[in-house]
Amino acid sequence: MDPLELLIQINFVIVAALLIASFSLLIYLLAYYFRSRSARGAAWLLVSVFTVYLGDLVLFFVGDPRSAERWLRLQWLGIAIAPAAYAHLTDALLERTGSFSPWRRWAVRGAYGLGIIGFLLALWTDLLVHDGTADGRAFHLWAGPLFPLFLVYFIGGVAWGMINVWRARRRTLISTHRRRMTYLAVTMVAPAIGVFPYLLLAGRTLPAFPTVFWGLVGLSNLIIGTMLFGMVYAVAYLDVLVPDRVIKQRWIDYLLRGPVLATFVVLVMFGLSRLSHLLGLPLALLLPLAAAGAIVSYELFSDWIRPFFEWLFLRRDVSELARMRRLSDTMITTRDLRQFLEGILALMCEALRSPTGFVVRITPNGIEPVAAFGPIEQASMEETLSVVEGSTDGPIVADGFWVWPLRSRGDSVLLGAIAVARPTGEVTLELLQETIRGWVARAAAALEDRILQERALSALEQVTEEVRRLRQPEQAPSTMPLVEHPEFTHWVKEALAHYWGGPRLLQSPLLQLRIVQQAMETHDGNPIRALRAVLMEAIEQLRPDGERKLTAPEWLLYNLLEMRFIQGRKVREIAQRLALSESDLYRKQRAAIEAVAMVLAEMERRAARASEEGPSSTQPA
Repeated sequence: MDPLELLIQINFVIVAALLIASFSLLIYLLAYYFRSRSARGAAWLLVSVFTVYLGDLVLFFVGDPRSAERWLRLQWLGIAIAPAAYAHLTDALLERTGSFSPWRRWAVRGAYGLGIIGFLLALWTDLLVHDGTADGRAFHLWAGPLFPLFLVYFIGGVAWGMINVWRARRRTLISTHRRRMTYLAVTMVAPAIGVFPYLLLAGRTLPAFPTVFWGLVGLSNLIIGTMLFGMVYAVAYLDVLVPDRVIKQRWIDYLLRGPVLATFVVLVMFGLSRLSHLLGLPLALLLPLAAAGAIVSYELFSDWIRPFFEWLFLRRDVSELARMRRLSDTMITTRDLRQFLEGILALMCEALRSPTGFVVRITPNGIEPVAAFGPIEQASMEETLSVVEGSTDGPIVADGFWVWPLRSRGDSVLLGAIAVARPTGEVTLELLQETIRGWVARAAAALEDRILQERALSALEQVTEEVRRLRQPEQAPSTMPLVEHPEFTHWVKEALAHYWGGPRLLQSPLLQLRIVQQAMETHDGNPIRALRAVLMEAIEQLRPDGERKLTAPEWLLYNLLEMRFIQGRKVREIAQRLALSESDLYRKQRAAIEAVAMVLAEMERRAARASEEGPSSTQPA
């Protein structure tokens, strides 16, 4: 391959990467910052760049000037609206600094109108441009009689935009904002450089030196791409009330999952076409292999390159981010805890040759079963746990079980217990004592870690809720009572499904209930804990009197709710314990949720009546 052809191929890859970058950045701004007028102005600039580079990419595959002319004319959509987009963006920047001007807004609208007129003239007439031609591999149009007027419009619009952005910079009072405005002012020239049709002025001068021409085009495109990223990065900080770290982290994630990934795929496909030609193999044969290899290799590549991006954008926060990542890796969820304790209980049952055992933990709401094998009643668990309250070591024999207390490492607070039914055969417990002691210690440590995490997560949930309220605009209160809303039962179902935490619990409309607001007074102002307490109270109101029975019809709804949502057991396990089919269990679950919703509605109505009657009851007769 001669040097000129190599330069052209390199330019093809660069143009493809720029097309991907402009589209990705456009989607990024619209997805995250659509409410910002500055971001919308920058988005129009990216539309301009995307349109022009889409045409440039297509021209690499066009063989004759006649076909190229259609695409060259379509490119004028991006060329014609660029000055208007500059005016749009810089007017928004000036408004951020308190400079409001109605005539400037009308000028922006007029600029868009002129841009549309210019595009239509270029598309349907020869007044602005005419006669597509090819000089070597470079296609271009010739300037028409109205092109000088368009040149005045283009240069005037871009110059006005650049003057406005420097005016906005001078009006900025905060040094940090002024620095970012400087970045924006410098990088904003990129779209104008990228979309302007230079060959209409240069004619055949530059294409007469093809190596120099394609080298300059490639170098300028690389600079333009870099400046586009800088421009969008600066715009991302405007009108956004989130920490810098969040913006930078979002930026890194989007870069790696969007433009970097897409460019990686383009490079693989480009190399694949060359490899197919060299090896003489059909592209259809190499494509599946290359796709699989690209997916796997990009996972490794992104892990390798992420630290560089984090150093580039988050160098001051790298150590804290690493600590947060380590904390995330060591977090233990409710499901993790249950599976871990089930594993320990299974090992103990196998070692002691017993098919029955359970693990319980102590919670503010009483004893909570965590893992169990075999049929075990709640009363047996409570009685067994009461035996070990004054003991520090096990096993303790109680009601046919060997019981080991689970205590915290520091102050030996009782956290729960592991119990295994005594087998009928002979088992030499002394030989297994050290092994079992190690298992019990690990179970106690897991319980203690989970309790500490629950406290931390509870505090974090409260902070997250406050931050969410700060970031979201206040909504007008609805006149319809929540309990009469058609979605009330669905909200109850979502809250029960996320009883132990989750984003839907943080966003649950049930947090607005009067009974939840009242419960916050006894739960340190934590709305999540208050909602959990209210849900638990509603479930407890469905509990029948007398001793609990798993298969009794009157206990069915309570047992189902307690096992499914409080204990978090699997559907199959609950169905087996309640002697139901899974389909029947789902029907009963709907009925149970509706029952909880009815109880909550009645609790809310009672609270409303009490608040209305309270003031009047204190009035003198």
